[in-house]
Amino acid sequence: MVTSGGGPMAVGGPAPAEAGLLVYGLGRSGTAVLRRAASIGARVAFCEARRDGEDVEEALSLGATRVEDVSAVDPAAFPTCVAAPGVRIDHPDLASLRSRGVSVIGEVEWTYLLVPGRYAGVTGTAGKGSTTLWLTAVLRASGVDAVAGGNNDPALAAVARPGATHVVELSSFQLERCPTFRPDVAVALNLGEDHLDRHGSVAAYHRAKRALIDNLTPRETFVYNADDPLLRGWAEDTPARTLAYSLHREADAHLGRDGTLRLFGAPLLPAGELAVKGEHQVGNALAVALAAAALGLEREQVAAGLPTFAGLPGRYAEVATAGGVTFVEDSIATRPLAVTAALRASRRPLVWLAGGQAKGADNSSLVPLVAERVDLLVAYGASGPDLAREFAPVTEVRECRQEDGREALESAVRLAVDHLRERHGGGTVLLAPLAASFDQFRDYAHRARVYREVVAAVVAELEGGADGGAPGEDGGGAGSVGAGDAGAEGASVSSARGRG
Repeated sequence: MVTSGGGPMAVGGPAPAEAGLLVYGLGRSGTAVLRRAASIGARVAFCEARRDGEDVEEALSLGATRVEDVSAVDPAAFPTCVAAPGVRIDHPDLASLRSRGVSVIGEVEWTYLLVPGRYAGVTGTAGKGSTTLWLTAVLRASGVDAVAGGNNDPALAAVARPGATHVVELSSFQLERCPTFRPDVAVALNLGEDHLDRHGSVAAYHRAKRALIDNLTPRETFVYNADDPLLRGWAEDTPARTLAYSLHREADAHLGRDGTLRLFGAPLLPAGELAVKGEHQVGNALAVALAAAALGLEREQVAAGLPTFAGLPGRYAEVATAGGVTFVEDSIATRPLAVTAALRASRRPLVWLAGGQAKGADNSSLVPLVAERVDLLVAYGASGPDLAREFAPVTEVRECRQEDGREALESAVRLAVDHLRERHGGGTVLLAPLAASFDQFRDYAHRARVYREVVAAVVAELEGGADGGAPGEDGGGAGSVGAGDAGAEGASVSSARGRG
């Protein structure tokens, strides 16, 4: 049996001082917990499916005990288990630990219990990463000691410090293992469909999200999107102080008809002064304004801080323009709600690049918008054939079937450029995958980087006119970048509802 040697736990920690801590699953968050626990003298053990890796080597170097079988863990010696968000909450090992009295929590909960300070929790199906860092930036611009962690990088356990204001991005996987987390300010942006492969149903996914406000009292503040009917229901039920924002109606923060953001009835700043574009970003800005005000900032400080946020890599961003074509990258847009925002924010004529590892969501809500705004869908990756079939009735579709992710994206970009230049004289190429990346890339950030590299190469051809052929030259047609080579190989026409 694995027993604790009696090392001390931190003062104010989640378990008695003499208790040990079991970390189930290393990776970014598990390693951060293990590192922090070891730094304060706690006795730690870990369970990790991989036999080796940098995190495993670090855990062993810190003196952590490797657990091969959780049934050998003494619950009295290790009363707390921090389970990585990538591990299903109903995993048999976690169920076994709970059945023997072990408290199974997550990295955010463990850190919240360990480190005193203010906490702001941000969740939503789309936009929570940007909103988390945007709020942090606004607070810092006003001199607040603020740190960001959680679902984004770094983990909260890696950056939390006593007395700081902790702005925490929270996924459903993290919230389902936060039984007592009670942020001073809770922010909910929207509720769509995501992670149905893990939660099993939309209702279960939303229930996991609702853990953000389960523990709120009248002392805390709930900032919510009043344009989302489900969140309006949450606001009616919570005992917390509520602050609403809206793009379409008057609220505590809203977008005025003149395009000005208004906070508590008074002008804040014109939406055009924000550095990030798109209606969804205006909504995020309103949420940030209310959360910052709830955390003590004055109107002038909020107005000065909002324009300083320039967006995040992997989120909706224009990465290049050449030959009349603008390239937009939104690799994190893996859910219908995020893709909806991206499609609405993009200028037509529009080619939408989508595909990857499907997440089980119902995409039918996108069909009318695709019919209205998308001139060509280029589908790739594992979900490419399904996306092609789903949207072929409402727009022109082509497929790129290369197994290699870089080759698939290169083919897709070239098809998109040729389509826009030949049919429209220019337009927008939007990468908004509507799927996870793991079939062809390491993660969404890797997919974003590859897309930007592909775009850079295509832009160089457009600007140089060498390989792809300058406008009017033989072989290149009207500025072709070579879809007839890389673009055509592995590509097929799934549907041809010409949009002209």
